[in-house]
Amino acid sequence: VDDPLAIREIKRFLSDCDSSSGESAIPSDGVRQQESVAVIGSGPAGLAASADLARLGYRVTVYDKEAGAGGLLRYGIGPHRLPRHVLERDLKYIQDMGVAFALSHPVDLPAGIEALKQSHDAVIVSCGSWSDRKLGVPGEDLGNVEGAIAFLNRLYREDFPVLSENIAVIGDGNAAFDLARVLRRIGSRVTLVSWFPENLIPADQEEIVAAREEGVEILDRLQVVEFSGKSGYLNAIRCMPTEPGPPDAAGIPWPKIIQGRDSLEFPFDRALISIGQQGLFFEVSDCCLDVDPKGFVKVDECMCAGIDGVYAAGDMVTGPSTVVHSMASGRAAAAAVHRHITMSKESSKHSRPRDIELTEIPSGMRIQKRPEMSWLHPSERLKGFMEASQGWDAPHAIEEAHRCLQCGSCAECLECLTACGEDGAIVHQKMNEEIIEQAGVVILADPAMAPSIKGEDVVRAYSTKKSQGTVHDMVVRGFAAASEALTLLNAHSAAPRGYGVPFLPPDTGLSPEIRMGVFVCRCKDAMGWDPQIDRWVEQITSREKVRHVEILSSACTPEAAAAMVRTIRTRRLTRVVLASCVCCSLDFICSACTDQRSRLKAALFTGTGVSRSMVETCNIRGEVLHYFRQDPVTAKKRFYGLLERAIHRARMLKPLPSPPRTYNFTTGIIGTSEAAIQSALAMAQMGNEVFLIGGKDSPLNCRLDHPNIHCFQGASVISLSGTIGKFQISYVSGGNQRSVNAGAVILGPRASRKVPYIPQEGLPGRTFVASMQVEGEGGVPFLFPGSTSIAGLFLAIPSGIHVSPLKMGLAAAILAASAMPRGPRQSKGYTVSVNAQLCRSCGRCYMICPYQAISFQKNLVGGWFAVVDEALCKGCGNCISVCPSNAADSPYRNQAMLEKTIEEMLG
Repeated sequence: VDDPLAIREIKRFLSDCDSSSGESAIPSDGVRQQESVAVIGSGPAGLAASADLARLGYRVTVYDKEAGAGGLLRYGIGPHRLPRHVLERDLKYIQDMGVAFALSHPVDLPAGIEALKQSHDAVIVSCGSWSDRKLGVPGEDLGNVEGAIAFLNRLYREDFPVLSENIAVIGDGNAAFDLARVLRRIGSRVTLVSWFPENLIPADQEEIVAAREEGVEILDRLQVVEFSGKSGYLNAIRCMPTEPGPPDAAGIPWPKIIQGRDSLEFPFDRALISIGQQGLFFEVSDCCLDVDPKGFVKVDECMCAGIDGVYAAGDMVTGPSTVVHSMASGRAAAAAVHRHITMSKESSKHSRPRDIELTEIPSGMRIQKRPEMSWLHPSERLKGFMEASQGWDAPHAIEEAHRCLQCGSCAECLECLTACGEDGAIVHQKMNEEIIEQAGVVILADPAMAPSIKGEDVVRAYSTKKSQGTVHDMVVRGFAAASEALTLLNAHSAAPRGYGVPFLPPDTGLSPEIRMGVFVCRCKDAMGWDPQIDRWVEQITSREKVRHVEILSSACTPEAAAAMVRTIRTRRLTRVVLASCVCCSLDFICSACTDQRSRLKAALFTGTGVSRSMVETCNIRGEVLHYFRQDPVTAKKRFYGLLERAIHRARMLKPLPSPPRTYNFTTGIIGTSEAAIQSALAMAQMGNEVFLIGGKDSPLNCRLDHPNIHCFQGASVISLSGTIGKFQISYVSGGNQRSVNAGAVILGPRASRKVPYIPQEGLPGRTFVASMQVEGEGGVPFLFPGSTSIAGLFLAIPSGIHVSPLKMGLAAAILAASAMPRGPRQSKGYTVSVNAQLCRSCGRCYMICPYQAISFQKNLVGGWFAVVDEALCKGCGNCISVCPSNAADSPYRNQAMLEKTIEEMLG
């Protein structure tokens, strides 16, 4: 067995079976017991290890001798750097993952490790390094001389007492400067003594600057050589001047005492030594851990601490380090434990993801410095332990975000949980899982996967690397693959035949009774809000015919959308005002649609019985909410006006009809080329009825042996008219002219050049557009390869495509098969209507319409008037612009409405 998860299950089963009790591996409740891991120490390394193990499904117990969890985070770092509410929030998050904390529970090291091994599957030791290093000079055992960690540990257990003393801090790293700044906050006069010159002090420059701002004095180029005192307590320190020595292998010029110079003595009430920490020391005979001479635990590449099942991490392994490095060490130990228990051979090293595509950073990119972060004024900092760093304001945060060069990985700051709020859409504990989907056919579009996936039901959509071709070539290959897949799936299915009206789903329409509901979305307050709006919206219920008013936190969530549908049904609402991010209730997606908008419209109108006709929308997110942060007064004014107008419009809504339209479900294929023949065979194998007719001057002389194909032998097409669902193909057979009807048409290469297209009898022939977009050239609307500007009319061999005729024929077949509607073609609300009383039948609209949506009908006096097919109209408005009599207009926002709007604006 090679599967690590299977090995883990087998190992757990055998372990349970081998227990002394002889009980079954599966308890009576049918649930297997989880493997358990003990973590000693709740510092950064222990917490990181615990969180990772909990995500992997282990029972984790963290043992700590202190009353509060956090280790160095709580007892070594001050609230001015790490606010305690932030620490408590993170600890609660880890606890909610299932990690148990056994606080005030010291573990005797190293003897206690063996006892934990008996009750847990693995043990991680992450106790940190809490022992201060000593200077090793006379007087270090005097009262009021102690290490930094010992002092801070005691300080953070108490309520930050006032300490008005003259204190010396010995050291020059970040920890020393942090200690000095903490002492200033409890009222001490602080002098930091460094043996480096100030320009070589290893602490971060911002630490040095902040310490000076807060009143810390710095004595540099001095090495402490003695602590002197009276009655057992410190009263002065003696120092010797130093100078930088020769750089070592790492380039550090460690200072040395200047020979022949006199010592200097400085009076102090207390001295705190901050030159680092040392490891743990045990009696070698009693210690099961492998410890180096410095007292730090030695581990191998698997983080194992010298005994099977025991691992070590954090500062007790690496020595004093940053919180981030300690957490990384803890995560590595957790991965090693998981690898040990599951017997996995995967590497436990955490690294940046390698399977993500990152854009190459330009070599000449201008370097942009980090924006300055705002800090409390030094006088304010010294008043207590308020957080000193104020973070970035919005402009600086945006500026900093612009500096990002593809971090590519989540840092688990958990701020997204706060931003998401009550929706709870973000789950950090979710693990990767394998999902098995059943499919009848697999389409391979990735050549790299070809060797591993084989079978009769596998369709390959790619070509060889040498003939990849253009993007249009690959689109045609994709269409061809879809055609092959549909052929395999639909070999024995019955596709619609003959004539028919697509199924009309039930629609409540628009009731004459007005019972209005108003729903307002706050968009989770992400862009701002004002409680006054809540009070204003609530008073809308007092208005005539308004039956329900509700303010939603986020309307686009499934729960909120379902609640709105429930309310509409139970309150019997017949008009709805939806103030959210949705611009319209129409049944199409435009360039302004977002995932949230389309998701909300689908949830409201798909299979719910709520009619689009009864909903009036207004986009308060786009037109109002973004004003709140800069100009709340204008935002409220805009909101009131927008909602008032929406309520007024809702009273005057008109129905959006779904006119029944009869479709012919047969496909006519004109031509005798290889691509045309392949299209006919593919359509027939999908279950569609096909008429195969020869092109002009090239009658059909062959016969295809398939029950779904009707071959018109000896016939040749002379003209083509109509649109999708009602094409009419005129042909000549045996010297007689006849016609046949089809819902979609595929033209062979010669037929597309020679067969004239006549949209309507009595009108001149028209040319149709079949060109595709080309990079750098404008003015061409995008058309898929093989499609044309006439809905339902396709080319078997489009120009400019470099694939085989067989593939092009398959692509044309899938385009024709998907052209037939699966449901009614509803009025979208933006189509054009023509007033028959005003129309002069000049034909300008007919000539300018690129979608063949306009035809003509006779009027009562023997003349003609234009008619718009709502199933084909795209609402572009070209016909409205050229109509000389204003007969063509929008039925919902017509010219009269525009004139009235302009009149009100000017008046």
